Amino acid sequence: MLFVEPASIGHGIGRRLMEHLRAEAEGLGFELITVAADPNAEPFYRAMGAVRTGTIPSGSIPGRRLPLLALHLAAPGW
Repeated sequence: MLFVEPASIGHGIGRRLMEHLRAEAEGLGFELITVAADPNAEPFYRAMGAVRTGTIPSGSIPGRRLPLLALHLAAPGW
């Protein structure tokens, strides 16, 4: 899970966290990160390069659906 304190949104913290996550995941050989996002956070993840692939049921709010996003990483050797 990735959260930024609401008062800190818009200061580049989320971007830096995502850049770190991406670098670590690529270094471990991962090619894909999937994100079940809060609907209000979807624009952030899309700005980070993720694409919407569908929706999934919320695990905490009955009847709510969350955007499911995919962030494709560099394939090994690229």
